[in-house]
Amino acid sequence: MRRNLELAVRQAQKRLAQDYGDRESWVNLHEAERQLAAARHQAWAEPLDLEVTWDAGAPLPHVLSNGFKAVLVCRAAMADPDWDGTYAAGVSSSDQTPTGMLEFTFSGCHSVKIGGPNDEALSGHPLFTRGLDGCGPHLVHNSEWIAEQEAINSVHEYHQGGWHERMNHYFFVFHDEVFEALAKSVDVRSHRATMAESLASAAQVIVEA
Repeated sequence: MRRNLELAVRQAQKRLAQDYGDRESWVNLHEAERQLAAARHQAWAEPLDLEVTWDAGAPLPHVLSNGFKAVLVCRAAMADPDWDGTYAAGVSSSDQTPTGMLEFTFSGCHSVKIGGPNDEALSGHPLFTRGLDGCGPHLVHNSEWIAEQEAINSVHEYHQGGWHERMNHYFFVFHDEVFEALAKSVDVRSHRATMAESLASAAQVIVEA
Protein backbone atom coordinates (compact mmCIF):
# COMPACT_ATOMS: atom_id res chain seq x y z
CA MET A 1 0.00 0.00 0.00
CA ARG A 2 2.80 2.41 0.89
CA ARG A 3 4.42 1.79 -2.49
CA ASN A 4 1.16 2.69 -4.22
CA LEU A 5 0.96 5.91 -2.21
CA GLU A 6 4.55 6.80 -3.14
CA LEU A 7 3.63 6.26 -6.79
CA ALA A 8 0.55 8.47 -6.38
CA VAL A 9 2.74 11.28 -5.01
CA ARG A 10 5.18 11.01 -7.92
CA GLN A 11 2.34 11.05 -10.44
CA ALA A 12 0.78 14.09 -8.77
CA GLN A 13 4.15 15.85 -8.88
CA LYS A 14 4.48 15.15 -12.60
CA ARG A 15 1.02 16.53 -13.33
CA LEU A 16 1.79 19.64 -11.32
CA ALA A 17 5.07 20.15 -13.21
CA GLN A 18 3.05 20.37 -16.44
CA ASP A 19 0.93 23.23 -15.08
CA TYR A 20 2.31 24.74 -11.89
CA GLY A 21 -0.64 27.11 -11.58
CA ASP A 22 -3.34 24.44 -11.74
CA ARG A 23 -5.16 24.45 -8.40
CA GLU A 24 -6.60 20.96 -8.86
CA SER A 25 -3.10 19.54 -9.33
CA TRP A 26 -2.01 21.13 -6.06
CA VAL A 27 -5.05 19.71 -4.26
CA ASN A 28 -4.32 16.22 -5.61
CA LEU A 29 -0.65 16.45 -4.63
CA HIS A 30 -1.41 17.59 -1.08
CA GLU A 31 -3.96 14.81 -0.62
CA ALA A 32 -1.48 12.19 -1.86
CA GLU A 33 1.20 13.60 0.46
CA ARG A 34 -1.15 13.43 3.45
CA GLN A 35 -2.05 9.81 2.78
CA LEU A 36 1.61 8.83 2.38
CA ALA A 37 2.70 10.64 5.56
CA ALA A 38 -0.14 9.01 7.52
CA ALA A 39 0.89 5.58 6.23
CA ARG A 40 4.44 6.30 7.37
CA HIS A 41 3.16 7.46 10.79
CA GLN A 42 4.68 10.89 10.17
CA ALA A 43 3.28 14.28 11.10
CA TRP A 44 1.04 15.72 8.38
CA ALA A 45 -1.14 18.79 7.94
CA GLU A 46 -4.64 19.34 6.66
CA PRO A 47 -6.48 22.64 6.09
CA LEU A 48 -8.82 23.63 8.91
CA ASP A 49 -12.06 25.30 7.84
CA LEU A 50 -12.81 28.03 10.37
CA GLU A 51 -15.03 29.92 7.89
CA VAL A 52 -12.84 33.04 8.00
CA THR A 53 -9.96 34.34 5.88
CA TRP A 54 -7.18 36.65 6.98
CA ASP A 55 -5.45 39.27 4.88
CA ALA A 56 -2.90 37.51 2.68
CA GLY A 57 -0.48 40.42 2.33
CA ALA A 58 -0.48 42.08 5.76
CA PRO A 59 -2.37 40.06 8.39
CA LEU A 60 -0.15 41.49 11.18
CA PRO A 61 -0.75 38.66 13.71
CA HIS A 62 -0.29 39.43 17.42
CA VAL A 63 -0.51 36.94 20.31
CA LEU A 64 -1.47 37.26 23.97
CA SER A 65 -1.15 34.19 26.17
CA ASN A 66 -0.96 32.80 29.67
CA GLY A 67 -0.53 29.21 30.78
CA PHE A 68 -4.08 28.15 29.97
CA LYS A 69 -5.40 30.33 27.16
CA ALA A 70 -4.06 32.16 24.11
CA VAL A 71 -5.62 34.76 21.83
CA LEU A 72 -4.35 35.44 18.33
CA VAL A 73 -5.56 38.59 16.57
CA CYS A 74 -4.94 39.55 12.95
CA ARG A 75 -6.38 41.59 10.10
CA ALA A 76 -9.19 39.94 8.16
CA ALA A 77 -9.31 39.77 4.37
CA MET A 78 -11.31 42.78 3.21
CA ALA A 79 -12.38 43.55 -0.36
CA ASP A 80 -11.73 47.16 -1.35
CA PRO A 81 -14.13 48.22 -4.15
CA ASP A 82 -11.89 51.21 -4.98
CA TRP A 83 -8.68 49.22 -5.43
CA ASP A 84 -7.65 48.86 -9.10
CA GLY A 85 -4.58 46.70 -8.55
CA THR A 86 -2.07 49.38 -9.58
CA TYR A 87 -0.78 50.16 -6.09
CA ALA A 88 -0.11 48.57 -2.71
CA ALA A 89 -1.76 50.16 0.30
CA GLY A 90 0.50 50.32 3.34
CA VAL A 91 -0.93 49.16 6.66
CA SER A 92 0.45 49.23 10.18
CA SER A 93 -0.46 47.91 13.61
CA SER A 94 -0.66 51.53 14.73
CA ASP A 95 -3.36 52.49 12.19
CA GLN A 96 -6.22 54.39 13.85
CA THR A 97 -8.91 53.48 11.31
CA PRO A 98 -11.03 50.46 12.31
CA THR A 99 -10.91 47.51 9.94
CA GLY A 100 -11.98 43.88 9.88
CA MET A 101 -10.22 41.89 12.60
CA LEU A 102 -10.16 38.23 13.55
CA GLU A 103 -9.80 37.04 17.13
CA PHE A 104 -8.89 33.37 17.65
CA THR A 105 -9.22 32.06 21.21
CA PHE A 106 -7.34 28.84 22.03
CA SER A 107 -8.74 27.15 25.14
CA GLY A 108 -6.97 24.51 27.18
CA CYS A 109 -3.76 25.88 25.73
CA HIS A 110 -0.50 24.17 26.65
CA SER A 111 2.04 25.98 24.44
CA VAL A 112 2.24 28.59 21.69
CA LYS A 113 4.97 29.85 19.39
CA ILE A 114 5.16 32.41 16.61
CA GLY A 115 7.93 33.25 14.17
CA GLY A 116 9.63 31.90 11.05
CA PRO A 117 9.53 30.64 8.45
CA ASN A 118 7.86 33.26 6.28
CA ASP A 119 6.04 32.34 3.08
CA GLU A 120 9.23 32.52 1.01
CA ALA A 121 10.95 29.91 3.20
CA LEU A 122 7.91 27.74 3.93
CA SER A 123 9.12 25.11 1.46
CA GLY A 124 11.91 24.32 3.93
CA HIS A 125 9.45 23.24 6.63
CA PRO A 126 8.98 19.44 7.04
CA LEU A 127 5.19 19.79 6.73
CA PHE A 128 5.50 21.45 3.32
CA THR A 129 5.71 18.03 1.65
CA ARG A 130 3.15 16.50 4.01
CA GLY A 131 -0.01 18.35 3.11
CA LEU A 132 0.69 21.94 4.11
CA ASP A 133 -1.50 24.09 1.87
CA GLY A 134 0.05 27.55 2.10
CA CYS A 135 -1.59 30.56 3.75
CA GLY A 136 -4.36 29.60 6.17
CA PRO A 137 -5.15 27.52 9.27
CA HIS A 138 -4.13 23.87 9.51
CA LEU A 139 -4.42 20.96 11.91
CA VAL A 140 -1.33 18.77 12.38
CA HIS A 141 -1.89 15.04 12.82
CA ASN A 142 0.67 12.69 14.42
CA SER A 143 2.23 15.83 15.88
CA GLU A 144 5.86 15.49 16.94
CA TRP A 145 5.45 18.59 19.11
CA ILE A 146 2.63 16.95 21.08
CA ALA A 147 4.72 13.78 21.48
CA GLU A 148 7.69 15.84 22.66
CA GLN A 149 5.65 17.75 25.25
CA GLU A 150 3.98 14.56 26.48
CA ALA A 151 7.39 12.90 26.94
CA ILE A 152 8.65 15.89 28.94
CA ASN A 153 5.56 15.82 31.17
CA SER A 154 5.79 12.05 31.71
CA VAL A 155 8.09 12.53 34.71
CA HIS A 156 5.27 14.31 36.57
CA GLU A 157 3.80 12.28 39.43
CA TYR A 158 0.25 12.72 38.11
CA HIS A 159 1.03 12.51 34.40
CA GLN A 160 -1.73 11.13 32.18
CA GLY A 161 -0.91 9.91 28.69
CA GLY A 162 -3.02 10.10 25.56
CA TRP A 163 -2.17 13.70 24.67
CA HIS A 164 -2.77 13.15 20.96
CA GLU A 165 -6.38 12.26 21.76
CA ARG A 166 -6.96 15.25 24.06
CA MET A 167 -4.93 17.99 22.38
CA ASN A 168 -4.76 19.58 18.93
CA HIS A 169 -1.74 21.02 17.14
CA TYR A 170 -2.85 24.14 15.28
CA PHE A 171 -0.58 25.52 12.55
CA PHE A 172 -1.52 28.90 11.05
CA VAL A 173 0.43 30.14 8.02
CA PHE A 174 0.72 33.90 7.57
CA HIS A 175 2.69 36.03 5.11
CA ASP A 176 5.71 36.71 7.32
CA GLU A 177 5.43 34.09 10.05
CA VAL A 178 3.68 30.96 11.27
CA PHE A 179 1.76 30.57 14.52
CA GLU A 180 1.45 27.24 16.32
CA ALA A 181 -0.54 26.23 19.38
CA LEU A 182 -1.16 23.08 21.36
CA ALA A 183 -4.69 23.46 22.68
CA LYS A 184 -7.95 21.60 23.18
CA SER A 185 -10.06 23.90 20.99
CA VAL A 186 -10.16 27.16 19.05
CA ASP A 187 -12.99 29.64 18.55
CA VAL A 188 -12.99 32.64 16.22
CA ARG A 189 -14.73 36.00 16.36
CA SER A 190 -14.90 38.62 13.59
CA HIS A 191 -15.27 42.32 14.43
CA ARG A 192 -14.28 45.80 13.30
CA ALA A 193 -11.62 47.52 15.37
CA THR A 194 -8.15 48.97 15.32
CA MET A 195 -5.29 46.65 16.23
CA ALA A 196 -4.97 48.40 19.59
CA GLU A 197 -8.68 47.88 20.31
CA SER A 198 -8.49 44.26 19.23
CA LEU A 199 -5.51 43.62 21.49
CA ALA A 200 -7.35 45.25 24.41
CA SER A 201 -10.26 42.90 23.75
CA ALA A 202 -7.87 39.95 23.62
CA ALA A 203 -6.35 40.96 26.95
CA GLN A 204 -9.81 40.96 28.49
CA VAL A 205 -10.40 37.44 27.16
CA ILE A 206 -7.13 36.29 28.71
CA VAL A 207 -7.90 37.59 32.21
CA GLU A 208 -11.48 36.31 32.25
CA ALA A 209 -12.01 33.11 34.21
